[in-house]
Amino acid sequence: AGGAARLAERAVALSEAGDHRLACHLIETAGRAAPDDDGVHQIRREIYGRRRRSETSLMAKGIYAGALRESDALIGE
Repeated sequence: AGGAARLAERAVALSEAGDHRLACHLIETAGRAAPDDDGVHQIRREIYGRRRRSETSLMAKGIYAGALRESDALIGE
């Protein structure tokens, strides 16, 4: 697939286009491929932030906030 960075770039493009579901799928794959890459996890945090803001369900917002916290913990924020 071109590596974790390439997946992360594609995930950003998809998220910016409004396809948050596929963007989250790709950034999860990138994060698992490069668990120590702070750049990938920063992008993961941004994508999940966008998805959280786009949701109307309080439960979904909570799930995506949890993903944000996971990335924060991995990058030390």
